Amino acid sequence: MAHQPGQFTGLITVTTLSKLLLNTSRRLIYPFAPEIARGLDVSHSAVTSVIAVNQATGILGPVCASFADRYGYRLFMLAALAMLTIAGFILGMIPIYSVFIISAFLTGFAKSIFDTSLQAYIGNVVRFENRGKIIGITELSWAGSTLLGIPLTGLVIERFSWQTPFFIIGGLSLACLLVLLIVMPKIHPVQKSREKNRPSLAANWKKILKNREVLAILGFAFFISLANDNLFVVYGIWLEQTYQLSLVSIGLGTILIGLAELMGEGFTAAYSDRLGLKRTIIIGTVLCTAFYFILPLADIGVGPVLTGLFLIFFTFEFAMVTTMSLATELVPELRASTMSAFYAVAGVGRVIGAFSGGLLWDQSGILSVSLFSGGCMILSLACFALGFFPARKV
Repeated sequence: MAHQPGQFTGLITVTTLSKLLLNTSRRLIYPFAPEIARGLDVSHSAVTSVIAVNQATGILGPVCASFADRYGYRLFMLAALAMLTIAGFILGMIPIYSVFIISAFLTGFAKSIFDTSLQAYIGNVVRFENRGKIIGITELSWAGSTLLGIPLTGLVIERFSWQTPFFIIGGLSLACLLVLLIVMPKIHPVQKSREKNRPSLAANWKKILKNREVLAILGFAFFISLANDNLFVVYGIWLEQTYQLSLVSIGLGTILIGLAELMGEGFTAAYSDRLGLKRTIIIGTVLCTAFYFILPLADIGVGPVLTGLFLIFFTFEFAMVTTMSLATELVPELRASTMSAFYAVAGVGRVIGAFSGGLLWDQSGILSVSLFSGGCMILSLACFALGFFPARKV
């Protein structure tokens, strides 16, 4: 189904805002865990442990994505926004720990469903030569959650209460749901052609996992995500212990990372289609690998360290977002299933990276952390090369 230009612009706008709400609701637990813990009258560790519940929902993504491929991406995107609305309102109204766990589960589940369904939908309605631009625009929401969502959440908590942001997120997600009902067509072209003679879910997954390029993308996503979180979980303690930075200063460093993410997503939107998606992925991965290995040499002052972190997160982001764009075209009739597998494997990599980073830091500090991340980047590049060279045209 063709979109009018204004209708499609509205669709991309509302879906990007929806992703901003989903990303903010997922990330706000990290900086505001102490305040939430006080509000719920539980320990800090009890709140941070819920992050695992939130992340674990990615495992359920592939199952739901299979149904999204069969029954429509619009339906599942609306369902995701409904879950986020419920998650926000119930925690705002009933501030107890058990409800907090339920809310975190719904939030994580909603993000898993919405992201894969949206990218699959874009894969269906946007030509491949423009796909990096459109997906890059929607992924600006990730950096936006750091640069806009989290700071605004902090202001709201300081002015009102820790519950108020959840009410706001619930209300805004409900508004996005209602707008999406209007601007998004009910049936997309690929859906309509598959109404009869649909293969089984098992057959769909067999088709995906037999695809050499899909396996390459999954291996790439696993190792690059592992490398990123391996560093991400220790950069704060590195700055604090080595340079005696305050929490406020470390927070400013987080804003710098948000700017790096924003620029990486902007680079994807502006240049990935021109350079070619595969070439952009290789460039980003090679540069990111180099910056990981160079990072220990920057450990001579706050300025060089922050510069090194900025370059790592910038190159990681444009390599990762461009990979998402490429992944949408590998199995066109099963885009949501492919993307859910991508997110699930990347999530496993992030969980392992979170554990490995702390262990490596305790052993020998930033040197071992950087070398391990650099090694993982080499493995991600090897996975990509094995799957795509010689590459077929897509």
